Order: sequence, then C-alpha cells, then structure tokens
Amino acid sequence: MDPRTTVMIKNIPNKMSAKDLLTYINKVCPRRIDFMYLRMDFSNGCNVGYAFVNFIQVQDLLLFAKSKLGEKWNMFSSEKVLQMSYANYQGKEALIDKFKNSCIMDERQEWQPRIFCSDPGPQQGMPEPFPSPTHMRRKERSLHNRGNLFSPGLNSPRSPLGAQSSSWFGCEAPALLDFPSIYHL
Repeated sequence: MDPRTTVMIKNIPNKMSAKDLLTYINKVCPRRIDFMYLRMDFSNGCNVGYAFVNFIQVQDLLLFAKSKLGEKWNMFSSEKVLQMSYANYQGKEALIDKFKNSCIMDERQEWQPRIFCSDPGPQQGMPEPFPSPTHMRRKERSLHNRGNLFSPGLNSPRSPLGAQSSSWFGCEAPALLDFPSIYHL
C-alpha cells in the first residue's frame, strides 16, 4: 500500500472558505486530517481552486478518495469535479517545515495553513497553534520573492487577468494519484 498521506485537492469552488472545506472533509472522515492549506488569491479573497491536505492515516485518505474523487462539489453553483494528486511534501512535519518560515504566515489568519492534533484520543483533529518561524532569513527571502515574482502587466497578481493564474509562492507540480488501484481497502 502506498504510504503517502498528503494530497492536493483540486477544482475547489473558488467561493469555498477553509471552514467550508474542513466541514466538507469532516463529513466523510471526521477529525482525520492534521494539516490543511487552502490557497487564496489575496487580491479578491477567493481561493485559487486547490488545497493541500494531510490525512492522519492512509486509510483516511482512501476513504475520502473513494467517497469524493470524481464527484461534483454540488455547492456554490459549481460544476467542478473534485480531483486529487499526491503532494511533493509528505506528512505533517514536512508541511509545517515548508510553511512556518513562509510569508503566508503574516497574512490573515483564515488564509494561513492550519494544523490539527494527530494523536489518538479526544483532541485528535482539534486545532493546534502553528509553530513559530525558525529561520527569519528564509522568511525574509520568502517575503522578498513574493514581491518580485511578477513584473507589472498581465501576469501580475494585482492584474485582473493575472490574479486567477498567479501564485504568491512556487509550488511544485505533484505526481498524479493512481486511485483505481487503491480502492482495495
């Protein structure tokens, strides 16, 4: 069985909030994720259509995939179909390390990555505080790079046309999931 637990959920309706996404996931596997980051477009306050989610166990990911993969979201008048792929960064700790020194942690709290308790017991799935940055130089570089990623014009995140396709930080393209073979629980 593939041990990966972190996925990029794609084709998320742009009006969906992080709270909405968490509720959507919890309907299938309540309190079974320990990391979630719904990527936002800072210029219009809408999400950009994808999120990174880490499930606590592989079985939790499989349950969610079996239930929702390939289905329409059926909310916000969206015709989008949920798709997923494995993320390049795998596991809660790797995701925390990726984001704790990022300038995204200076944005509005509802736009920041969220972590949840992974330990079995009554606190599992409950929110936890995100660790403080450990490399201020890396955070400063992240902030500097955010400001220099785009030259003014069509690809600028502040441009009406560039805002839909631009990202404030680079994300590597994840490998595709082989979900037909993982339906065997």
